[in-house]
Amino acid sequence: MTTDTLTKPLTRLAVELNTHLETQAPERTLSLLDRCDRCSQLAQSSFVFKIEACAEGSGRTETDVLLCGHHARIHLPALLAKTPVSYWIEPQELLSIRGVKVQAASDAKAGDGLTDASR
Repeated sequence: MTTDTLTKPLTRLAVELNTHLETQAPERTLSLLDRCDRCSQLAQSSFVFKIEACAEGSGRTETDVLLCGHHARIHLPALLAKTPVSYWIEPQELLSIRGVKVQAASDAKAGDGLTDASR
């Protein structure tokens, strides 16, 4: 009998996200004015898709979908299956997906500005 711990293989989604996070720009591409297309929460991800231009349309060939962390996690497999032109996801939003390599945010407090937190 062996006591080795069995490890599950990474899902295709986790492998794809790890590959993307290695090349994703570290700076946030969304502003505080960007809101989720499904609710009023702050957008945590942006997906850009190619669309067909029509004669009576605006002439745009790309459109973006902005989603909060909750909606991004729910719809992530479907969005990636549609092969976006590009996408950016706040890395902390991917912590709940098993196998995705994201550094956890630090819980260290810098102080409230009124007291000296360095002691």
